[in-house]
Amino acid sequence: MRREIEKSDFVVVVITQNYVQRFNRQTGPGIGSGVRWEGALITADLYHSRRERAKFIPVVLRAEDISLIPSPLNLTSWFVIGEKADADITRLTRVLLRDPGELPTELGVSASSPGVAFHFDGIHASSEVDRAFAVAGQGDAHGAIRQLDALLQNHFGDERAYILFLQGVLHHKIGEVSQAQACFQRVIETSGHSSLLESAVQRLQVLFAEFQAHFGEGGPVDTATKWLVNVKRGKRREVWKTLTRELRLCLAQDWIIANEGHPNLIPCDRDELAEALAAKNPIHPLGKHCLRSKLQVFQDHYRRWDIDRWGAAGNPRRIGLDYELIVMAPADEGILVTRNDETLPVYAILMRKIGFDWLVANLGPAYPIPGWPPSAEEIPTELVSFKATDI
Repeated sequence: MRREIEKSDFVVVVITQNYVQRFNRQTGPGIGSGVRWEGALITADLYHSRRERAKFIPVVLRAEDISLIPSPLNLTSWFVIGEKADADITRLTRVLLRDPGELPTELGVSASSPGVAFHFDGIHASSEVDRAFAVAGQGDAHGAIRQLDALLQNHFGDERAYILFLQGVLHHKIGEVSQAQACFQRVIETSGHSSLLESAVQRLQVLFAEFQAHFGEGGPVDTATKWLVNVKRGKRREVWKTLTRELRLCLAQDWIIANEGHPNLIPCDRDELAEALAAKNPIHPLGKHCLRSKLQVFQDHYRRWDIDRWGAAGNPRRIGLDYELIVMAPADEGILVTRNDETLPVYAILMRKIGFDWLVANLGPAYPIPGWPPSAEEIPTELVSFKATDI
């Protein structure tokens, strides 16, 4: 069991009442020993891993069973997968396949093999279209989109709409939501093919749901914006409790190191002090000093940000299961702009979803790592790069 867990990318944990009792060691001797051992392995991995990227994925059959998810598994994302034959496992499947942009075949289209264009009765595009689309299967989605774009001028009617549909699929696959939305909208406006229209509409609905999850109330953009407002207003308690525990602990450790020679800190055990200061609502006498100092750091860092003149730039940048990078940039009446060819000034905020809530995980694209001193692990550039085409 230990070896299998160590070599797995993900471990799906199906939560039931019996499982929880065994996980929490609430059964009699000799009952549920396997789950008890598994629970010990999971708990140790969650608490002692170098960073907290979700590996263990709790799932429940019914929404009312969410409350059964044991700690610490309830500190990550969970999925309600249903208990009937028509259960919806789409979101879970996307995570397991590491492919959040791909849709399952039941949403209207299917492919005979990876990289081969979708089939719609009555639409007979040239073999060039299939070859262009297949370039994405070789890892070059942008190249495939460019080749398909060059073919548009030679196709008309439903064949042209079909190429637009393929471009929309590829844009969605690589996270370019607005571009995908435009492609599917053009399909709807220009095609009369019923199956193609139905598939385009279904994919637009999925895109809208993803857009709402990203930009809507309670989503990562909304949370990041409200956090920045609290930073500007100097609400240090609200600012502090919206941070992940890992970031609060790193900031507390950094503050202790910076003030380690102060008479008020000398009698304190630094590990105990760091834990006390890292609480959501620290009651330690030194808490107000730490929070005031860190609020000043935040205000200095985000001094150029203004809610009336800045907005979230581009498409969602999902990182793994629980993280998302928000990029704030200057805006003019909702349109992100640069002037006189200047470099676009941006603020990146790493967000993490814990349960239903999004929290600020760092002030840039790196995972915070508590320690003496605290450090950070940079997120690979290809996952977080910010391009003009994202605007």
